[in-house]
Amino acid sequence: MSLENQRNWLRLAFLSEVQFDDVYVLLKTFGLPENIFSQSLSSLMNVLPQNEAMAVHRCPDQETEHRIDKVIGWLTDIPSVRVLVPSDADFPQRFLTLPQPPLVVLAAGNIELMKRPTVSLVGSSHPSSLAESTTQSWVQALMSKNLSLVQGDSEGIEKIGLMTALQSNSDSLVIVTKNPLMESNFEQKLLFMSNKGLLLSPLENSPDPWLARQRLLIASTDHFVVIQASIRSKVLPLIREAADAGRNIMAVPGSIHSPLSKGCHKLIREGAKLVESVDDIFNEIEN
Repeated sequence: MSLENQRNWLRLAFLSEVQFDDVYVLLKTFGLPENIFSQSLSSLMNVLPQNEAMAVHRCPDQETEHRIDKVIGWLTDIPSVRVLVPSDADFPQRFLTLPQPPLVVLAAGNIELMKRPTVSLVGSSHPSSLAESTTQSWVQALMSKNLSLVQGDSEGIEKIGLMTALQSNSDSLVIVTKNPLMESNFEQKLLFMSNKGLLLSPLENSPDPWLARQRLLIASTDHFVVIQASIRSKVLPLIREAADAGRNIMAVPGSIHSPLSKGCHKLIREGAKLVESVDDIFNEIEN
């Protein structure tokens, strides 16, 4: 992709005044970003509200240009870093199964990992010691198979799974982070993951970076395993959205007396597959 085309995709991704759904309306109506930005204001107003059409038509402000330049710097300075966009031949097909697919994704490392079956271990931000040891042992077993482990970097089960995977000799880890422009040490992460696996980050001007990260995590993952979760865990909305997107949901049961098991029990009652061992996970993936 040429430098100019990269800048156009990033400009589209960083349009703060345009609703995420409306960006896809623009792509379906006019094609690639360079075609969108060459439209007259009247043409844009035929498919967008006036305020959004005006935002697309005017030149990017200084802050947006700064964001674009920051990303372009990463793309230029680190050979394995690129942007993934829907027009790419290797844009992950599982992304397109979502009602709102990720639009522009910053990727560092081996994009071929997205062609394998993918699984993610999620759960409580304050897990028990038993849940922590279960996560560690299951990650070690999963990393020995021909699949990709997709992990976020939130506290708790996600980070335990992430750190366990990083300590292994496997190169099949996919890390999903929040908006990279909001992290001060992100360039170090890009450099580290360039030869370790794959790092994916959403590039969009979302008012809620957490939602953009959640959307990318769901887009990247075929199978979710909830190790432990309370009834009010923030992982439950993520899992329900993943289930609505057709992702396979598994959950680990626990003691009926433990508050940290009640979220998993609720998911199982709602249709999540009950898993008690890593072999159960393998069977689910193979089926």
